[in-house]
Amino acid sequence: NAAVQDVADGLVDIAIGPIWITGARLKSSAFTMPVQYDQTVLVIPRPGANRSYAEETNKVLDPFTMGVWVLLIGMIAVTAVLSVWFSRKRSKQPSVYARLALDEFLQKGIFFCSAGVEQDENASLPRKLL
Repeated sequence: NAAVQDVADGLVDIAIGPIWITGARLKSSAFTMPVQYDQTVLVIPRPGANRSYAEETNKVLDPFTMGVWVLLIGMIAVTAVLSVWFSRKRSKQPSVYARLALDEFLQKGIFFCSAGVEQDENASLPRKLL
């Protein structure tokens, strides 16, 4: 917290606010008795010895159930197919549509995984993957 650092540096005499008292802050500044106690707690799983690849992969997938992941990937795929379906690019070869659908799927997936932050639209798809 910058307020604690300002007190430690001598820029201000007192700081008032919702400040948690930690060991590092106690070393740099003096604290009074708390006026209010916060009931916020942090609950984490007990660290284990299992550091397998499968366990680390499951940590990434934990925020959603498998059904929600399937729904998300399905929605990205449907969006990609609809993007190709309604695009103005026309071809007589079905393989071209498959390639366009794959490109759209990757672009929509990258957009989803980057939390909706649009990347440089002029960059090529391999450059966006990097």
